[in-house]
This record gives sequence, C-alpha cells and structure tokens, in this order.
Amino acid sequence: MTTLSPARRASAPPAVAIGSVLVLLAAAVLWWLLSRLTFAIPTPAASVRALVHSFGDPDYLDDLRVTGIAALSAFAIGTIVGGLIGIGLGLSRRARTFFEPMVIGLNGLPKIVLYPMLLPVFHLGYGSKMVMGVLFALFPVLINVEAGVREIPPIYGKLARSLQASRRQYATMILLPAIRRPLLTGVRLAVSLAMVGVVLSEFFATDKGLGRVVLSAYSAGEYATMMGTILLLLIVSFVVSFALWEVERRVR
Repeated sequence: MTTLSPARRASAPPAVAIGSVLVLLAAAVLWWLLSRLTFAIPTPAASVRALVHSFGDPDYLDDLRVTGIAALSAFAIGTIVGGLIGIGLGLSRRARTFFEPMVIGLNGLPKIVLYPMLLPVFHLGYGSKMVMGVLFALFPVLINVEAGVREIPPIYGKLARSLQASRRQYATMILLPAIRRPLLTGVRLAVSLAMVGVVLSEFFATDKGLGRVVLSAYSAGEYATMMGTILLLLIVSFVVSFALWEVERRVR
C-alpha cells in the first residue's frame, strides 16, 4: 500500500486551498459576466451588499433561524436513522434481499414529488419541511454505511466469535471503526442535502424560512436579495462540506 511522504502530505492542504480559491474566483467571474447579460442577475457586489443589509432585518434573521433549526434537525435525524438502517442491511443478507430493491428505488426517486403526499400527514410548516430534509439526508448515509459494513472482512466476525466478544465489543471495536470512512462520506453529503430538502419545501408551502425569502424576493423583483440569500446558502454549504471533507481526508 502506497503512502504519501511527509512533504507531499504537508503540501496537500495548500494545494486544496489554492484550488478552492481558483474555483471561487472562476465562479465569481462567471457570475459577473452573467449579470452583464440580464437584469435578473445582479452583480456579486450588489448581492453581497443586499445580504449584509438583510442581516439588519429581524424578520430575515427569524427566517434564517427557522431554516437553520429545520436543516440541523433533519440532518441529525437522517444521519441517525440512515446509519442504523444501513448497519442493519449490511449485517443481514435476508434484510437486503427484501428491502434493498426498495432502497434503490426510493433513492432514485426525486424526493420533491413526495412532498404533496406528506402535506396531509404533517401539514404545512415545520413538520413537512423537516421530513423532506430527512428524506434528502437519509439515503447518502444509509447507502454508504451499508456498503461499508458489507466490505468488512468476514475474518473479523469469526475472530470476534472465537474470542467470545459481546455484541457491544464487536460494535465498538470492529464495526464502528471499520465504517468510519463511509460514514463520514455519507455525513458530508447529508449536510448539504438536508438543507436542500428544507429550502425546496419552503418554496411551496411555508410562511417562514429562507426558501420563502428567495421566492418572495423573486416575485417582488428584489433580485439582489434573492441572490444574496442564495449566496448565503452556498457559502454555508461549501464551508461545512469542505470542513467535513478535510476530516474525511485525514481519516483516510
């Protein structure tokens, strides 16, 4: 197995940082060019000014709080439920036979089409958008954890049984350490997808949240506020995803 030399490991983070900055610069230039072609897209500077101004609005901060709480709740629930189901499917061949086709089918289904079915059960507002966020966050964790469990060498289980290890010892000393990398990958994907699910549901049926802010700003022609809010969502998603990717890279 090849390993990176200390010099190459030290140079990796600066290289990643430089690449990220270049991507952001390219995106900003493309954004500026598009703003010159249509009035519906404000310049990056105008969007940033609108975002800074929005932070002085108590209603905007309330919308930000509502979306943040719903996204964090959806992420936590989706990660826990997805991880437990993934472990169960990974350990049980019989469960995979019955439920894996359903998981594959639901994962490929656009989750937003399920939203009208959720409304009669969870009604408008916080409940329905949190459930939508859970649906978006659940499957990346589930699929990655299941794959990680299935890749554990069978000899580990035989060794645990020969040593008469308890289920708790097997879980804490073999199972969880063995799936830490796929679990981190699923968590990294689930963070952004939970926010996507919550914000998308806020477009359709809610009176609070950043999704409502984006839709209201578009309807009122306040394109700088719309783009500023979208920029905020992108920044939060990028920073969190990059931080988790860095943790995942160190674990690898």
